[in-house]
Amino acid sequence: MGDSSDTDLQIINRFYQNEEACIEALIAMKWPTGFVCPRCAYPRCTRLTTRRIPLFECGRCMHQTSPLVGTIFERTHLSLMKWFRALELFLLPDGISAMRLSQVIQVTYKTAWLMLHKIRHTLGESDARVLLSGDVKVNSDQYGRNPSRCQFPHPHATAVVAGCTLTESGEPEQVKIRLLPHKRGDGRRPNRLELDEFITRNVDVRTSAVQSFPLAFRLYTPLRKLVREAWDSLKSTYVALGSKHLQAYLNEFTGRRQLHLAGTKETQQQRLLKLLSMCVSVTAISYHILIARQLNSPLAAAA
Repeated sequence: MGDSSDTDLQIINRFYQNEEACIEALIAMKWPTGFVCPRCAYPRCTRLTTRRIPLFECGRCMHQTSPLVGTIFERTHLSLMKWFRALELFLLPDGISAMRLSQVIQVTYKTAWLMLHKIRHTLGESDARVLLSGDVKVNSDQYGRNPSRCQFPHPHATAVVAGCTLTESGEPEQVKIRLLPHKRGDGRRPNRLELDEFITRNVDVRTSAVQSFPLAFRLYTPLRKLVREAWDSLKSTYVALGSKHLQAYLNEFTGRRQLHLAGTKETQQQRLLKLLSMCVSVTAISYHILIARQLNSPLAAAA
């Protein structure tokens, strides 16, 4: 990340200034209408504060649960202050690299890398739960090359299917970009069958008018520009990305874009709360599962 972000890094931690504030925000997000026992659904409990993260003991079945269970923070050994700082920095216009994050919140590179991938996993799972609906455009495109120029096949360009809903003015609103890593570096694009598969998995066909663009010389231009924006944004922060986790980074781009697109008048804190809500609703992915994940693994919510 360039020096231009240094000012943001100095002021971005102003919302949650201590661990207690982070814990209370997480509890409010976990149980917005009050505690509900995950075992028997009883609404009354006793709060046990002998640990750093409080436990809640059900008043009926005596089951004890933590507000971290079932979230990406489950089993974390880090303070929630560090997690909240990471979430805030993740929302910077082009994100933040693991190396830079490790320096800012003072954790190891491996820890920062895992934290960011857990957040990306959250965005991917949340995105998979919401289908495109309405006026939908779908492009057969390539990630990793300049779409405005005629070029020979780039050795690292990868076929992608990109789809979006439209605003009343015809601009992309909700966007999904799906990688086809078996088509990498040979100039091939997704074929009609792969476009149809994308539509089946990602579009509510009952409520949508879908127009697909399988030909390279006749794509939906605003959506094509977004694929280029994804490339520019990701390479500016991460420089070079391999195929194994590239889909996660594309999920990061589209997810962060959606959070910022939701309302230009929204404050950074409101966007943070939306991201936190996603993190509370998605179970953490472990390091071992993450590094063992195969190329283009389907998301659980889309299965």
